[in-house]
Amino acid sequence: MAALLFTWLQVSQTGKELRIAEEGQITNRFNAAIGNLGSGTVDVRLGGICALERIMNDVPRDQATVVSVLSGYVRRHAPLPTAATPAADIGAAMNVLVRRRPEHDEGLELDLSRADLWRWKPAHPYEERAIHLRGVVLTGSDLSDAELSNADLADASLDEANLNQADLAGAALTGAVLLDARLRDTGFSSADLAGALFCTTGGECLDLTGTSFAGADLSRAFLVGADLRKATFCTELFLALVESTEEPTSTVTCASLRDAHLTGANLSGVDLAGADLSGADLADADLTKADLTGANLTGADLTGTKLGGATIKGVRGLPASLRQ
Repeated sequence: MAALLFTWLQVSQTGKELRIAEEGQITNRFNAAIGNLGSGTVDVRLGGICALERIMNDVPRDQATVVSVLSGYVRRHAPLPTAATPAADIGAAMNVLVRRRPEHDEGLELDLSRADLWRWKPAHPYEERAIHLRGVVLTGSDLSDAELSNADLADASLDEANLNQADLAGAALTGAVLLDARLRDTGFSSADLAGALFCTTGGECLDLTGTSFAGADLSRAFLVGADLRKATFCTELFLALVESTEEPTSTVTCASLRDAHLTGANLSGVDLAGADLSGADLADADLTKADLTGANLTGADLTGTKLGGATIKGVRGLPASLRQ
């Protein structure tokens, strides 16, 4: 028994010493990586970023620290305004941040506010939708012409961000805040925008004219008073309607505006053929000359809605009083 106890104590001590040695090695690796980030040579800085990613992958409990360091690095070295394509080290740091496993963040908020990420394009992801930016703070950042297709941006803070010409096709933007964001020629095709906030409760909205929402999910999105003229909601027009069934003869992928808040929105002349507007709040909305061919308005609030000159062939849920 004494021999067994002695052996156990030796093994325990050896294990403790090994853990201390490992912690020391990780600390040394971390310090060396941080030192490399301060180098005046871009190759050395890239080495430091790669070393931090390796530490993050090897020791998940240190991920929050690495994320904090790299997000601070991006904010400090790519501040607005620079209007330049992100340098190699900024791109590398961003790639590490979007490839991380968010479950190891330990509640850390990823803050990339007011960063210049113009034309940023992530490296080839390891997995589908591997651009992990859920809950990220990008307030005031420049993401114009950035490649963000299929990114996870749910609950992201994108207020005052520049997203002009950015590709957000297939991105998850559920619950995202886009107040005062710039969205000229932004592509939201097939994006999930359910519950996204585009307007304030006071009716102050960003300019959504010409924005592409083809196939996007805008259900429950807050678009009160928004200017949606020339916005695109379908991937293609209806070619014809079968008179007996009033079903489209072509495959059409349209945005879902189910239960969307569109009070007072300007949709004049907009092509909404086949769009799902069931349960939407369209009170006082302007739908003059809009194409509503085959659209679903079942349960929509149409109090005070302007429909003068609108095309309503095959529309569902439109009261007889408004079919004049």
